[in-house]
Amino acid sequence: MKKTEKNNGWKFWMVGFMLLPLVEIAAVLPFLPDTVPVHWGIDGMPDRYGSRFELLIPAAILLLVGAVLLISSRKKQPKGVKAGIAATMVIFNIIVPIVLYMTFQPQKNILDLSFGKIVCGLTSIVILIVGNYLPKVSWEYRLKRKCGFHTRYALSSERVWARTQRAAGYAYTAAGLIGIGAAFLLSDFICLIVMLSSMAAFMLITYLYSYFCWKKEEKNEENIRQ
Repeated sequence: MKKTEKNNGWKFWMVGFMLLPLVEIAAVLPFLPDTVPVHWGIDGMPDRYGSRFELLIPAAILLLVGAVLLISSRKKQPKGVKAGIAATMVIFNIIVPIVLYMTFQPQKNILDLSFGKIVCGLTSIVILIVGNYLPKVSWEYRLKRKCGFHTRYALSSERVWARTQRAAGYAYTAAGLIGIGAAFLLSDFICLIVMLSSMAAFMLITYLYSYFCWKKEEKNEENIRQ
């Protein structure tokens, strides 16, 4: 009973996060000019203009994706998947007011942060959340849900899988923290470069660690056979 109530509560919040961006955009749509900024460059300045109704497209896509996720949530899923979905919904709901603000005042940035820093910070938060839940993705979900940090070596055995997910969790957490720090301390372009570079470096380290775990297990099996 408690499990059902908890699941229904999660779905309730999901529906709310799905509808809120659409409601926000629809509420301000009558007050917008026919042509509005619809894309911003890394410096936070608009570099493309379009119809005000284009603002509805991302909200509609979120609604569609959310509906698909709700339908698929009937099946059992690891906690990390639901957390990732919820984090994506929350961040999208943070981005929408920022976009609307920049639509009304395209020459300004909230809290003096450029659009590049906002993207870097929010993306790093998602990476941080994913890193927290990667070690909890069990062996059973490696193929069923396409969850976890997949390498050909991690898929070789349950032990290598567990070690790879644990290492990936540390790597993603570190990359997320570095990205958040970069968003506050560095300039637009540099903070994005630092975030992407740190993510690529930690993914490479995790891949190599997965390889060495597999190699060690192969060696141990050979010793046992001998």
